[in-house]
Amino acid sequence: MPMAPFDSITAVYTPAHAWMYEAIVAPAVYPSRHVIDEHFLPFLAENAHILDVGSGGASFTKYIADRRPDLDIIGLDLAVPQVKRATRRMRHYGERVRFRVGDATRLDFADGVFDGVISYGSIKHWSSRETGLTECMRVLKPAGPLLITDADRSTSFDDAERFIENYRTPRLLGGINLAIFHTWIAGRSISLEEARDLADPLDLVDEEVSRIPGMPLVMISGRKAG
Repeated sequence: MPMAPFDSITAVYTPAHAWMYEAIVAPAVYPSRHVIDEHFLPFLAENAHILDVGSGGASFTKYIADRRPDLDIIGLDLAVPQVKRATRRMRHYGERVRFRVGDATRLDFADGVFDGVISYGSIKHWSSRETGLTECMRVLKPAGPLLITDADRSTSFDDAERFIENYRTPRLLGGINLAIFHTWIAGRSISLEEARDLADPLDLVDEEVSRIPGMPLVMISGRKAG
């Protein structure tokens, strides 16, 4: 991705960062959406109320809304440009899909108000991953599904290389994109072992922490016990 790296991985997206991610990187992440069908949507009752933490430009919010027109969705992101982009993209979905500015580590919701919580590619940007996950569990109802994904710091070179091939940039930039991905994106995200450590304190039923096959991504999934 031809962009200057963040000074800090927790820095808020600028309009330039938001555009570059949505235009260049998001198409490479989108093929992993099948994990939503496998680990999230089947556990949601009809008319469920869900929270999308770090919803970005709403690529995956839209996928969820299209797959399940019955769902009521709130998307949350710390970056105002992303909230504006998401709101524009989803403007025809009415009140059932709404977006607001908010911090994953300080969710402004009561305990147990959501039937499901998802976060796609966001946890590496949280100022505290542990606090953010605790907050996600706090606002989740018992038996509700949790799905967290992000870049895998322990990914194989082959998976990373295949991933970069789906960036929307000229192929001659492949080497540069691969180096940036390994160093500045996956390199500052979580490894599979770190994902297991993060999931350990969570009270999840049918917990699964694994790599997404063929992708340089890792996921945490399960349902809140109780």
